[in-house]
Amino acid sequence: MQGVNRGGPCLIKAGVLVIISMLLVLRVQATHIIGGDVSMRAVGTTPGLFQLQLNQYWDETKTSAGNRDASVTLLVYSKQNPALIERIEIQLQETLPLTFDNAACATLRQLSFTQAKYYRTYQFDTRLYTDPGGYYMVWERCCRTDNLTNVNTNTVNGVAMAFYIEFPPMIKNGASFSNSAPDFHLPNGAYICINKPFTFDEQATDADGDELRYSLVTPLNGYTTRTSPTSIDQSPRASYPTIVWGTGYSLTNIIPGNPPLRIDPATGQLTVRATQEGLYLFTVQCEEYRNGVRIGVVRRDFQLPVVDCSKNVPPPAVVMANGKPATDLVWCASQPLVLTVDSNPIWAYQWQKDGTNLRGSTTDTLTIKESGVYTVVKSQAKACANDTTSQAVKITLVTSSSVNLSITSPMPYCAGDTLTLQADGQPDYQYHWRRDGKDIAGEQKSTIRVYQSGNYGVFAKSSTAGCDGQDSLKITINARPTAQISASAGNLCPDSSVQLTATSGYRYKWQEDGAKISDTTSQVMARQSGTYQVMVTAPTGCTALSNKFTLAQYDRPVVQFDSIAPVCVTNLTILSLTGQPAGGIYTGAGVQGNRFNPATAGVGQHELTYTVTSADGCRASKNRLAIVSAAPIVTGKSTYGIVKGSTVQLLTQSNEPIGSYQWNPPTSLTRTDIASPEASPVETTPYQLTAVGVGGCVTTFSVLVEVIEPLYIPSAFSPNADGLNDSWIIPNISSFPQAEVSVYNRWGELIFFSKGYAQPWDGMYRQEIVQTGVYTYQIHTGPGPLTTTYRGQLTVIH
Repeated sequence: MQGVNRGGPCLIKAGVLVIISMLLVLRVQATHIIGGDVSMRAVGTTPGLFQLQLNQYWDETKTSAGNRDASVTLLVYSKQNPALIERIEIQLQETLPLTFDNAACATLRQLSFTQAKYYRTYQFDTRLYTDPGGYYMVWERCCRTDNLTNVNTNTVNGVAMAFYIEFPPMIKNGASFSNSAPDFHLPNGAYICINKPFTFDEQATDADGDELRYSLVTPLNGYTTRTSPTSIDQSPRASYPTIVWGTGYSLTNIIPGNPPLRIDPATGQLTVRATQEGLYLFTVQCEEYRNGVRIGVVRRDFQLPVVDCSKNVPPPAVVMANGKPATDLVWCASQPLVLTVDSNPIWAYQWQKDGTNLRGSTTDTLTIKESGVYTVVKSQAKACANDTTSQAVKITLVTSSSVNLSITSPMPYCAGDTLTLQADGQPDYQYHWRRDGKDIAGEQKSTIRVYQSGNYGVFAKSSTAGCDGQDSLKITINARPTAQISASAGNLCPDSSVQLTATSGYRYKWQEDGAKISDTTSQVMARQSGTYQVMVTAPTGCTALSNKFTLAQYDRPVVQFDSIAPVCVTNLTILSLTGQPAGGIYTGAGVQGNRFNPATAGVGQHELTYTVTSADGCRASKNRLAIVSAAPIVTGKSTYGIVKGSTVQLLTQSNEPIGSYQWNPPTSLTRTDIASPEASPVETTPYQLTAVGVGGCVTTFSVLVEVIEPLYIPSAFSPNADGLNDSWIIPNISSFPQAEVSVYNRWGELIFFSKGYAQPWDGMYRQEIVQTGVYTYQIHTGPGPLTTTYRGQLTVIH
């Protein structure tokens, strides 16, 4: 009993789970969905911003509140190495019924189709969409109806559906790549009558103008083991399985017929002459090509029934307008246009515009409100029978007879111009013209030539339109500006200019001897003779060319100005200035009238100018340079010392060129007329240099050459205390009080040193008399002009 009690709840729980699972399976059955597709359209220029839309087409006879999806979930995968990128949920926004051509047959066969539109604006993260292989987006659902004739529905899990779209990466080569997918047109509610030619429009449009190619493909099956879109796992899907065709059916025999179902690869139009009744599933694939490369794919699933319609075929309706069979009409939109067909209660009508059923337009009249191609489908009102389609009537609504008035002459319009007005209309138009509300007599052509301002109107009457067309233009012919040149002078001096001024305008183009010059203002400075003109443009754009203005140039006066010799600032002479022609003006530093005072001008180079003004007022001048020099500065050593019998060069230099040199006295000099002669006096001698600059200024410079006797150095002495040569006496070393005397033994050891030689060496080294032998001495006479170093050997004898 305890075992039974324990097992009872478990069995109940298992039964509940089974029931719940069955309910879930039933809840997600989608036998009411007869087709659908997915679209994505770029919104504006924002990268990754799209309007996403999923369309479901419902069979209302199988639709209930329980099987309508309030929302759907789109799954986005990468195509290469498939991986789930993201899941996007979209809400149901609206439903619209599809209109059937033959309402009687649709009602009789309980055909009622609805479009369910799920859509939202969605911002993709473009950084996730850079794979060159592209992406696909899919919605899948279980299950399709078991009543499909051409599909094997006897599978374990039934036949599911998958609505599919491919799209390219949103970023290519680092840049945003924009693309809207093709968008299928809304289909008509339709069925196929057996053994009757049938066409069905599956055309799409592409917002980017890409090439579209259509084909029939096997519908996708999806994964029927999943219970609902909201519980789909995230496992990647490289591809979706396709349905299994029923026996005898294939991609080339989707709907049997003569011919079977075919599609025009360029237009997407389906054609078939079916030979077998049934409910048929098919998928249209639209491929998108840009520059010959496939960049996207979109698929639409749909179902169409093939039924046995009555053999009674009504005659096609004849569309009438104004009591006459209608053909192509150009009609005035302000006047009503009503198309009619035979009014008879046995007939039912469905009006179409551009091949699409007009919802609610099922009577024998149609009021035209838009331009387009209109047809009407005629069928039995109370019986299901074949239907027929009327002739196509192209209606072009115009506000009036289409006429457009334009000016063939380019702007601006200026006094003296003749303008041509052109009325563009149809060949059968009749025209008449008006100016300021008054008829222009005799003007009945499509063009007219005018030369006055005013409001011009053209009236065009068509033989077919219900109202006249008209258009008008306001023409303003502007006065031309006044173009004149005034000048600040009638002629031009060399190296001067004359200001030319144009009368007031807006823009200016100047010419000199027929060539354009760069100035574009109202004033230019003319700097050479020539013939000048100016083109003046008024703010209206009208132009005028001035008369020619000729500007002549006077000859330049020829001026001479005598040169001025350099002069010393100490020269008290005032120099006279001479220039030709007479009567000119001298200017510059130190100039008084026609005289130049060097003392007033001061030391330096002064530019003096002689300026002459001719009788025509033209000036010319000549410049001369007046050089006023100061006494030159001579520098050099003021004292030289030499040993008697030697030679020294007396080096001097000056701060400016020297005209002459003179040394005194000339005694013992190599030359007396150069800057730096050599001197070899035998006794101390003072010399003086007199230098004369190029401006005549004199300066002197003194040099003393001291001459001394050479040293006499004994080569031996005997420090033996005999009173004779006991010390090394150097007789005239007193002339060199800073002399340094050094003695070395044969090993190079210093054994005696003295700075100054007031106390001669007595042969002592370390308080002992050095040994007899030969020693080396060095005597440096010390600083000063006579510095000399003596070296030799000294013999010490006991």
